[in-house]
Amino acid sequence: MGGRRQYQVPTGFIARGWRFEVETTTPWQRSLIQQHFGARRFAYNWALAKVRANLNARMVDPSVQPLAWDLPTLRRSWNRAKAEVAPWWPCCSKEAYAAGIADLVAGLNNWSASQHGHRAGRRVGFPRFKARHRDHGRVRFSTGALRLEPDRRHLTLPVIGRLRCKESTRRLERLLTKGRARLLSMTLSELSGRLFVSVATIVAQAPRRPSEPDARCGIDLGIGPEWAVVAHTDDTIERITHPAPWAAVQQQRRRLARRLSRRVVGSRGHRQAKAKLAALDRRTANLRRESIHTLTTRLARRYGTIVVEDLDVAAMGKGMGRRAFRRSVYQAGLGRVRPTLAYKTSWAGGQLVVADRWLASSKTHHGCGGYLADLRLGQRVWVCPACGQLVDRNANAALNLRDWTGPVSDRDVQRGGVAAPVPLVGDHDGQAHAPGVGVRDPVGPPYVAGVDDTTTNPRTWGAEPRTGVSGW
Repeated sequence: MGGRRQYQVPTGFIARGWRFEVETTTPWQRSLIQQHFGARRFAYNWALAKVRANLNARMVDPSVQPLAWDLPTLRRSWNRAKAEVAPWWPCCSKEAYAAGIADLVAGLNNWSASQHGHRAGRRVGFPRFKARHRDHGRVRFSTGALRLEPDRRHLTLPVIGRLRCKESTRRLERLLTKGRARLLSMTLSELSGRLFVSVATIVAQAPRRPSEPDARCGIDLGIGPEWAVVAHTDDTIERITHPAPWAAVQQQRRRLARRLSRRVVGSRGHRQAKAKLAALDRRTANLRRESIHTLTTRLARRYGTIVVEDLDVAAMGKGMGRRAFRRSVYQAGLGRVRPTLAYKTSWAGGQLVVADRWLASSKTHHGCGGYLADLRLGQRVWVCPACGQLVDRNANAALNLRDWTGPVSDRDVQRGGVAAPVPLVGDHDGQAHAPGVGVRDPVGPPYVAGVDDTTTNPRTWGAEPRTGVSGW
């Protein structure tokens, strides 16, 4: 099975994305945009039906020719059948159908890689059919009339036409005019009733160096009032408060949610209450995103080495403490800091070091090495059992991360950062637990019964060898 060939960024360029909120300029553009969203879903579902039908046919008769799961093959099949299955296809750009098929190919690739153990993270299921109420409307354009207008307030998409940007495109338009950037694609999406265009580009950039290339800092992230604690190279501690405190936001959200539940669905009051609730969520997300970018940009431009901890955010959000605690884990945006630092440090010429997940940064005293095994989650200050000194939990963890000097190997590179293997925590009645390695049995796509299938126990993919099936 082959997927879309990955684009290789030329030497001297970096991949950079831009996102603009846009609005329509003509009354008929809104319905045309919805048609493009529906065309993408239709092509996705049509290609998925072809793949599932081929798999089911090969289960009954192995001599059936397999259908290749690659973009050129599925696009050729679509071009041969579109006049019959979608006679309205000329109303939308061909990029809408190509985007749907490309998304399906990516989903099939992810599923196949997950089954073979070649993809990190949680297990990926077989692609499902997309419904209008479940799928986020979006369409990607890579060819055609893609341009930013010289007035720096409009951009043009194929078939859809000119859209007005709510902010100036001056920075990107200037790079394109000078030939220092190249436009690769534009993706139109809808979020909470608002339209956004994401522009993928490559930008020429000379090698850079941080202002302090030999210095290093450590970042300890949290969910309380102190969202991030930074230990600088001069032993100063910087405490950054959360931009949108969870308690205050949750209280406002509950009040607006109660107001929404008391309105009649479809009424003007219901629409107004729903808009206010969406505005609160949007403001919270914007504040969190702005804080992440402000912090990561400032640190990446200053330090040559930045050390962060390897947090298992998914596990923290599922099994730790009360429901309010699990909510606050996701609301704090802890999982976005590390990927953002990964690409910004590479741009600035620095290095991101990811300390091991089992490093006891909060329980080990940075001054004397004392260890407190029974440190509770809500204990912000503790007394060192070795020297008796009062220790601030967050500041101590940031200092330990800053001075982390674990060994580094090439195979431990994760998302642009360098991850050290499991360290020895010290002589504290044992050492750190090594991560377990498990092998999962492959699980195939669900079997779809045919019209002549009358068995009470339908056949499954695990009942027979998968020999010769495309994608295994």
